[in-house]
Amino acid sequence: MTIFQAIKFGKNILENRKEVEILLFNALRKDKIFLILNQDLEISQSDFLTFQGYLSRRNNSEPIEYIFEKVSFYSEIFHIKQGALIPRPETEILIDKTVEILKKIDNPRILEIGVGSGIISIMLAKMIPNLTILAIDISDDALQIANKNVIDFKVSKQIELRKSNLFQNILDSEEFNLIVSNPPYISNQQSCNLQNELDFEPSIALFGGNIGDEVLQKIIIEFFKRDTTKFLICEMGYDQKDKISNFVDSKEKLSFYKDLSDLDRGFILEKK
Repeated sequence: MTIFQAIKFGKNILENRKEVEILLFNALRKDKIFLILNQDLEISQSDFLTFQGYLSRRNNSEPIEYIFEKVSFYSEIFHIKQGALIPRPETEILIDKTVEILKKIDNPRILEIGVGSGIISIMLAKMIPNLTILAIDISDDALQIANKNVIDFKVSKQIELRKSNLFQNILDSEEFNLIVSNPPYISNQQSCNLQNELDFEPSIALFGGNIGDEVLQKIIIEFFKRDTTKFLICEMGYDQKDKISNFVDSKEKLSFYKDLSDLDRGFILEKK
């Protein structure tokens, strides 16, 4: 079978030519240019079987990032697999907003709640060399994935990973300038309306409770208990701005930011 025939075969299964090509050039361990320039090249039986396996997994709605265990984020390639949430482009905005604050603090120390694959802490560590981070997660799988990325990006001296259910394993004496989090904020009731691909992602990183903002509220409450922590920055659901505004004391400094689709996506809370 030639590359041209393999692409045609794949399109009969997936229809999406771009995805078919991605699966094929990964099966061949080549790139898209190679496919374009070698349409008549015969591919080996073993490579075709590998391609068929990729097609089957993708046809079952498994995300491409999990199939190849890698994801592009902030122009970097991170290790990813089931057990950690696939990072979305909107989270780059969360990082940018956090960097703006951290640049004004000498030798900052922060807490990340829900480290997942580690992409937030790692990018912050790369962008703020004098930053130290305690990054926590309740999931052993997520911590294992994050640890590989921390090692691969050579930021082990800046980032400590720890298993903790929110603040459960964090001492009251531990001080942070800022808390950052992309917590679960989707309502449990929305789970049946979401695309099949989310079935592969950890529900504990997606769903925040019956209403959706329960975890966010817990983080906000704990933030106010910590006298030395001045800033909290979190992602949130596009429809949670009013809920967060009503939950936070009007005396505090609260601002919101939008995502790439001009939807409310996060908030910054600063103690006065």
